[in-house]
Amino acid sequence: MIKRIFLCLFYIALLFPVYFMFVGSLQDSKGVMQMPPNLLPTNTTLGNYNNIAKLNVSRWTINSIFVTIATVLGSVFISCTGGYAFAFFKFKFKNVIWALLLLGIMIPRISIIIPVYVIIKKLHLSGTLTATILPILFSPVGLYLARSYFETIPLSLLESARIDGATEFQVLSKIVFPISIPIITALSIFASVGVLQDYIWQALVLQDPNKQTLLVGLMRYSMERGGELGINPIGRGLTVGVVLLVPLLIIFLLANKYFVSSIGGACKE
Repeated sequence: MIKRIFLCLFYIALLFPVYFMFVGSLQDSKGVMQMPPNLLPTNTTLGNYNNIAKLNVSRWTINSIFVTIATVLGSVFISCTGGYAFAFFKFKFKNVIWALLLLGIMIPRISIIIPVYVIIKKLHLSGTLTATILPILFSPVGLYLARSYFETIPLSLLESARIDGATEFQVLSKIVFPISIPIITALSIFASVGVLQDYIWQALVLQDPNKQTLLVGLMRYSMERGGELGINPIGRGLTVGVVLLVPLLIIFLLANKYFVSSIGGACKE
């Protein structure tokens, strides 16, 4: 009983900021600034959402969907094929190459953002959606998780397929991938969440309003000073937070089942 009460209090404390953000997005300036703050919305208004609807949200959403899908497909493919190679093949300097690849886990991405930007600039990709995709396709964490998961797959399954004449591509696509849906889903979650939260890099390379993602467009809108009369700056920021939270919630609700099962590894012999 005590554990249940503790868990309830913990979840209330965890979700209260999200609830307050949603309530604040439905109030005008007077309601948001009231002290003590209202736990239930007063003077409810959709004005904050109407102001966002006037922006180029449709274009930003399409850009975000394209970048997310392309990044997820590319990142998952690289992590899975690389993890498969390191899990089942033996080649020269395998351990050395593996150690070098995993060094990326210990290097903060923000520390290499300038050299990456210079490379993107030299390739004449700055200002394009491709520039937001390429730098995050390789994930050392994803490679490590993929290899760890594949190593739990019984070798007898792979050997049986090879004896029957299957090529390595067929083994990977017909056997490994189907029984690795949990880890593929987990890698997809990590890649998509990384894209949806990659504000610094996307804001750096996407200056054209028509090329911006939903994250960049709404964040720049929330940080604007001045603007139209009647705009509620606090409510505007809270509304942007609610809108940006929706894609993350959808991803976790759809993929939560597979994400949990990925922890247990693949099938056993």
